[in-house]
Amino acid sequence: MAQNGWDGDDLFQETIIKAIRHYESSQINSALLKKIAYHHWVDTIRKRKHEVPGIPEDFSVQEASFKQNSAAETVELLMEKMTPKQSVIFILKEAFRFQSAEIAGLLGMTEMAVKGSLHRARKRLEKEGTIRDVDSLQDEGEEKLLSSLLSESLQAQDPAVLLEHIREIPSLFAAPKMAMAMHSSSPLSSFKMAA
Repeated sequence: MAQNGWDGDDLFQETIIKAIRHYESSQINSALLKKIAYHHWVDTIRKRKHEVPGIPEDFSVQEASFKQNSAAETVELLMEKMTPKQSVIFILKEAFRFQSAEIAGLLGMTEMAVKGSLHRARKRLEKEGTIRDVDSLQDEGEEKLLSSLLSESLQAQDPAVLLEHIREIPSLFAAPKMAMAMHSSSPLSSFKMAA
């Protein structure tokens, strides 16, 4: 019936499955199986008439431009709503499925700090508005570089693009100034040399 080995195998399997599901084993015979196979094959042919074989010529161009626009829009949204470090952590975790420990190793953070930053990033995505007013200390050159690296990584669906150049963005690895000031003024700062 199918005149093709692949289609024949599929037809055979579907026929057996339908027979087992709908009939008792005592009712199944060769005539019934032929009838089920015939009707299933007719349904398959009808479905194939509505399918358009091949890929449209402009489909790959449309898909590529959609991916490019989609990646750029995603990065723009993340950069508006999150700090640069949160954006990187969010992309590595959500888009590329890195573990928190791996991200911590890449960014020189603790695993708990990564989890906290990821939690705050998700909360910021839910909120309305942007963080531009709060986080105006970011260098525009670094921001453009980070944005382009994130976009390229998402378009290529490969984190290597981001990971190869991540050290070029010093603000991702610098400790916040307030934290540094608080640390140096602590009473334990005189004992840090002993440790």
